[in-house]
Amino acid sequence: MANLRDLPLSALRALAAAARAGSLTRAAEELGVTPGAVGHQIRQLEERLGVRLVRRQGNGIVLTRAAEAALPDIDRGFDALASGMRRLRFERRAETFTISADPSFASLWLAPRLSGMRAALGRLDVRIVASGPLDALREDGVDLAISYRKGAPQDLAAIDLFTERVIPVCAPSLLAGMADADQPTVLARLPLLHIDPTMGDDVYPAWRDWFAAAGLARKDLDHGPRFGLTVVAAQAAIAGMGALLASELVLRRHIDPGQLAEIARAVPALTISRRLVWPQDGPKAKRAAGVAAALAAAAGSSIDGALPG
Repeated sequence: MANLRDLPLSALRALAAAARAGSLTRAAEELGVTPGAVGHQIRQLEERLGVRLVRRQGNGIVLTRAAEAALPDIDRGFDALASGMRRLRFERRAETFTISADPSFASLWLAPRLSGMRAALGRLDVRIVASGPLDALREDGVDLAISYRKGAPQDLAAIDLFTERVIPVCAPSLLAGMADADQPTVLARLPLLHIDPTMGDDVYPAWRDWFAAAGLARKDLDHGPRFGLTVVAAQAAIAGMGALLASELVLRRHIDPGQLAEIARAVPALTISRRLVWPQDGPKAKRAAGVAAALAAAAGSSIDGALPG
């Protein structure tokens, strides 16, 4: 019989999945492989063990007596492996400080300021991940979140980072011959580009909010290309695909050199607040409060020029 340390985990996983599903096809769907691959892995396991493990019954499969007897131990083994992986992830998390933020903000504002966070981070390595729901902060191993969300669970602390303008822009080439570039009517004639609220920014203003604030109506408000990242949507706007409503923080790098132009200035800009949120207790709660204070100080020294209110 083969040494247990040499048995392929993928084959054992295939056997366990087939036992739960009673079908090679359903087991394949669970594992994300083909039914043929599941069958091959089980046959390979049978050959290495010298024991029959499954037999056909109608359109499905059933375990042999030997496989049924062994399956509880196999399941416990996978549970033990999963527990060990969780422990390893926990140990790794103990050495890192995880910050969640939407990718556009993280690349343009947060990343350039990480060196200034060194004192607050101590000996921890920083890790940046995409935004997620605040109620899953602990489960996701996030030590500090930078979020648009207004509410937060009671076990989380929060402070405001800054308020930023959300403005409409487009490529200057789209404004050729238009005399009303600063008026809301300009948005009645331009294609609209959209940012999907897919990264926890469920209160981020959309075109529907802007047109309501401007007191205008437009039937095709929801039509047009959609983007998951503001930085990608900005590139589409630069290419002349349409008007974009987005954070001035992200757009400013394209407005200053003339790649994009702010339009409809007669309508007061929408605003949105970013907040710093972290667990009130836990091994890194004090560290998170220090990092939050350092980020808030960095924001206070930078937003006056970069983010006019």
